[in-house]
Amino acid sequence: MGMIENNDQIIRLIGKHLGNNLDEAEQRILDEWLNASADNRKLFGELTDPQLVIGELRRFYAFDANRISKKIEAAIPAFAAPAPAPVHRLHFLRRWGWAAAVLFLGAGAWYLASQTSQKESQPSHVAVMPAEIPPGREGAILTLSDGRKVSLDSLANGVIAQQHGTKVMLSNGQLAYTDAGAKASTLAYNTMTTPRGRQFRVLLPDGTRAWLNAASSIRYPLAFTGKTREVEITGEVYFEVSADASKPFLVNAADQATISVLGTSFNINAYDNEKDIVATLLSGGIKVAPAAAPAKGPVLKPGQQGKLRRADGRIQVLDANLDKTMAWKNGFFNFEGASIDYVMRQLERWYDISVVYENGIPDITFLGEIDRQTALPDLLEILRRTDVGFRIEGRTLIVLNN
Repeated sequence: MGMIENNDQIIRLIGKHLGNNLDEAEQRILDEWLNASADNRKLFGELTDPQLVIGELRRFYAFDANRISKKIEAAIPAFAAPAPAPVHRLHFLRRWGWAAAVLFLGAGAWYLASQTSQKESQPSHVAVMPAEIPPGREGAILTLSDGRKVSLDSLANGVIAQQHGTKVMLSNGQLAYTDAGAKASTLAYNTMTTPRGRQFRVLLPDGTRAWLNAASSIRYPLAFTGKTREVEITGEVYFEVSADASKPFLVNAADQATISVLGTSFNINAYDNEKDIVATLLSGGIKVAPAAAPAKGPVLKPGQQGKLRRADGRIQVLDANLDKTMAWKNGFFNFEGASIDYVMRQLERWYDISVVYENGIPDITFLGEIDRQTALPDLLEILRRTDVGFRIEGRTLIVLNN
């Protein structure tokens, strides 16, 4: 029997149920939750009532938070604050109400809205998407110490290279090293690079795990032989660092920030087209500092993030939205509170497209969470419910400020 992790997990599963995309393991988890209580079954019925939800989605033209909350409360009495019901049930439904609104807009919105297409005729702002632009997938390029490049997109499991006495192994979408540094006489480096539209994992020689988002890279030695374990990254990488108090783990992020670690899990976003380098801590402790002064900088606590401003190197410590930060690793886009240009930069990396704006950048804030395996036409159909249209020319997405 699967284990239910949290409310967000159930919301995602209900969204996948609406799109008929549950696998067997996910279906078992959802069934377990449904069988746990009558309240769960009642809420599931409310969230999946086609007439209620479709009627509301017909009126959605923007993902603005205030409009959503008003529309959801008007459409679904159970989500309104005052209601003549037992206190424990009110608390239960309030606790889920906003997540349900996100569910409508994210995982289930396009599927449910498409059911109305036979009854409503609306002009589409989305040009037909060429079939050759799929969502991203696993894949990367490994640059060996001698400069040779190995594409990891379609290799079979097994040894893919040997260098300085170290075997490079590929196993189920993860790169790993065996006998790391056992015979190495010189310090040698490998670099893993994920192009746009790819993501990958690597088990570093010290046992640290790293997940690379699209358009990212990590450079690391075949063996950590010095007093520190140092790697360099660009783009976005999530780390689960193997604990070793005698040998700190240091991350150089885009030559502008240094993250100092002993043993912990954290995410770094250092894309060069983002104004900040952001390190988010999930467990343990890290110090965030400018690369020019790695000894200076705040130490983060779990649940915090350090934002280093590229323009002047100043660092701000904030409480983190961990669901939003880790959405990419968990297979989702999280657009909560996101501007359209932020959303489009994510689409550029994942679908390997370019985005241009016609008549300026629309002033719109989005909300919701969408599966990263959603086909681009379906995702644009969700976004089209704002006042923004789209046109496709080759691999260029043109955003229309209507």
